[in-house]
Amino acid sequence: MKIINYNFYHRQSLTVVFLTHFKNGDIITTSESNNLTARLYYMVKGRAKVIFLSQEGQTNLIQFLKPNDWTGELEFLTTENTSKQVIAIGDTMCITIPNVLVNQYLLTNVDYLKKMNQYLTRKLLERTDMMIVGQSYPFKFRLASFILADTYRGEYSEPQAVVMAYLGISYRHLLNTYQQFEMAQLLIKVGRNRYRVNTAKLKQLAGKAISR
Repeated sequence: MKIINYNFYHRQSLTVVFLTHFKNGDIITTSESNNLTARLYYMVKGRAKVIFLSQEGQTNLIQFLKPNDWTGELEFLTTENTSKQVIAIGDTMCITIPNVLVNQYLLTNVDYLKKMNQYLTRKLLERTDMMIVGQSYPFKFRLASFILADTYRGEYSEPQAVVMAYLGISYRHLLNTYQQFEMAQLLIKVGRNRYRVNTAKLKQLAGKAISR
């Protein structure tokens, strides 16, 4: 695991770092954690999604996380004014770093702060690139990539309002594209807002955007 080789780790501090396993739908962390209860997570297996929770009870998907991503870092680096949850997609495993270790060793370590700054910059650029791609390619390519990222065990069931907000698309356009995917047998409807996914065909479609 690459994190163990990072030179900002104090050797004795590694004794309090441990692995945590999360099942599909488990909450990995929440922005409501404070500096005394928060933990820092480094994903080594699986996927997760970051959900924004509004005061009106609405949910918006902010981003997807994958192996080598950090989560929980903002609770230590700044004051969070928004309510967010990080939810596991499928079986997910993270290296868990207790707040004592973060406060005592990492926040005072220049190498760690430099790496975290590079990481946050990279995530911002990835988000910017995604917005640029969204303006450059037809919606079907973006939806295909989104469904692949959100699929678990061959099924996809993200609420339509969440998809619309994340991809910046209208309800009518989303439904029309779903219907096109069903006709092309990319999706098979198995229930209300639940689909079985033809992963191979969707990957081919999503890949066309990259090769264009």
